[in-house]
Amino acid sequence: MGKEKRTRAIGIRHKIFSVLLVTIILIIAAYTAIFFYQTNRVENLVNETYEAQKQIYTDNGLEDQYEAFRNSAEDSFQTEMFHARNVLILLVLLIVTAGLFSAFSVTKRIIDPLNTITRRVASLGVRNRQFGMEELYRTGDEIEVLAEAFAKQSARTVLYIDQIKKATAEKERIGAELDMAGKIQASQLPRLFPPFPDRKEFGLYASMTPAKEVGGDFYDFFLIDPDHIAFVMADVSGKGVPAALLMMVARILIKSGLQNGSSPGETLERVNNQLCEGNEEDYFVTVWAAVLEISTGKGIAVNAGHEHPVLRRAGGEYELQVYRHSMPVGAMKGLRFKQHEFRLNPGDSFFVYTDGVAEAANGKNELYGTGRMLDALNRDPDAPPEQVLANVIQDITGFVDGAEQFDDITMLCFRYTGPGEMS
Repeated sequence: MGKEKRTRAIGIRHKIFSVLLVTIILIIAAYTAIFFYQTNRVENLVNETYEAQKQIYTDNGLEDQYEAFRNSAEDSFQTEMFHARNVLILLVLLIVTAGLFSAFSVTKRIIDPLNTITRRVASLGVRNRQFGMEELYRTGDEIEVLAEAFAKQSARTVLYIDQIKKATAEKERIGAELDMAGKIQASQLPRLFPPFPDRKEFGLYASMTPAKEVGGDFYDFFLIDPDHIAFVMADVSGKGVPAALLMMVARILIKSGLQNGSSPGETLERVNNQLCEGNEEDYFVTVWAAVLEISTGKGIAVNAGHEHPVLRRAGGEYELQVYRHSMPVGAMKGLRFKQHEFRLNPGDSFFVYTDGVAEAANGKNELYGTGRMLDALNRDPDAPPEQVLANVIQDITGFVDGAEQFDDITMLCFRYTGPGEMS
């Protein structure tokens, strides 16, 4: 790289020398041509004058004096011409010397600052971060303008690099905090499976894949007492940290209400009023919540603006259970949430999920949809809950084909084996 820059500098110097030298040679050539042209004319004029005078000398019988006079005059003329040519040669040498000196001065004035600028720019790095003005650059011409432009651009570059470093450090800090927040959030959800290994009446599995470091979806399940188990599947509006914070608050409130013996509808009514207090951002939560009596298979569920659950009867296929929903939690204070009863028989299963499943999109912006979801569920309907979820995830992954995920994907599958299997 350095050799290439030196070559370019030498090339510029040679070009300047060449242009000046060619100009000097052309001037000298023109002057020499004019000199010899005028000399030839003078010689012709002298010869004509001598021929005119010759007749006068001949008529007066002075041929010898004429020849002597002419020879003397020609010798004197040749001597003067010789001196004139010497003067011309000296003048040419002086002109060439002066031209070369001028060329050297001009190139030194131009090339030296340019070479210095090139070296300074090439040396910019970790130790020498900024290009600064030097006295050598203050030439009062375009070189000084160029150096000032480099100095200003260098200062802007240093400022930009400093800003990038600060932004990168801040991004890394935020990334680390978000990563920690994601771990904290994940730790709040049940992740140990099977969750109740001594209970043979049922099997279940759940998973959440956040679209960002932290998500707004959450699932939950817990035993209220030895004969009652609660389920929650919810989706907070929005994404990122605000949604995650509301998710954690909503989860604690819902779990507290159900553990205290309140029905799903009563619990959501209380949680709704609590979330509406100070909810200036108008966040809301869609929730499907249910409590199942393990000994009988009877249950009570409420759907607050959430996705339709999927039910599979023993030996059958998974089917959507479409019915009218209540309003989402946090949408408006004083809401009532309609409950409905259901019953599971031995061998029945249900599957609940968030909208990130049905709304997963591929590169053509096509949605995965509930139809494909049901096909994936029914690919192996007798599979255990963990495999059922794995089948759905695999199908979604193949459908989106690497497209960016914009929403959390959360699912829960529960299979009821019946009280006959109680330990």
